[in-house]
This record gives sequence, structure tokens and C-alpha cells, in this order.
Amino acid sequence: MECREIASRWVTHAWCAAGVELENAQGDMVETVGGSRFRRHPGFEVVLFRDEAEGYYLNVATGEPKVFVMWRQEDGEETPTPHSVTASYNEAARWMDAQEKVDAVPMPASMAHWLAGYVEDNYKPEPKKKRVKVSFLAPRDKANL
Repeated sequence: MECREIASRWVTHAWCAAGVELENAQGDMVETVGGSRFRRHPGFEVVLFRDEAEGYYLNVATGEPKVFVMWRQEDGEETPTPHSVTASYNEAARWMDAQEKVDAVPMPASMAHWLAGYVEDNYKPEPKKKRVKVSFLAPRDKANL
């Protein structure tokens, strides 16, 4: 997580997810770089589910895949805490629909390669259906379609 200083009369700083690291992250370390503070939160897993394959496909198809980090800052806490991570566009959209704070960060190349392989093996897009425009038909004629 990154804490950036903000020049505003209402707030002095803002938090956001800064990125993800694979495996070697050291726990809860705080470091300052320039005007920003960074805090690591290790221990998260990205688990893939077949019913989320479309969301993974939508992510990989962008050409710049992202990891979505859902985080919360509880009342009285100095720093926010990430709660979940996902590679699914659809799951991230559901989190945002539920008014959760979600940041998209660049996906590490090795993870993007792994996700693309999963999509290749597990996602088959549904065939497009031909739409029939019937708005100009009388109601009795629509029933015969």
C-alpha cells in the first residue's frame, strides 16, 4: 500500500494499492521513498476458479493485465489493510458495486503468463446469438416467432 502526500486543505495524504510482489515480500515493512510511504502486506493468494474464467479472459485480453486489490481502512486505523486480491474483472466489478475500495495494479509478467495459460485451457466464449429485430411487428405476429 502507498501513502501519498496531498496538497489539499481537507486531507494531508491518500492511500492506494501500489503493486503486488510475488512470494519474496517481507512482512509489514514500512519504507519511505520521496514523498510516499509504502507498507507491505504479505500472505495473499490468487486462486483461480472456472466460473470466473470470463473475468480472467477480459483481463488478459486487454494486453496490460491487472491485479485487483480490495482494501479497507477501518475507523481508528492509521493504515488501510488489503482484504482480497483477484485477477478477475468480473469479481473486481462486483466488489466495486458493493462500494468497496478497489485498485488495479500492474500484473507481474510471470503471473500474466500463468493466467493466460489458464484462460487458454479453461475459457470457451459462448457463440454469439443472432438478434432478430421485431419491434415493427404487430403483437399477434411476434407470437409466431
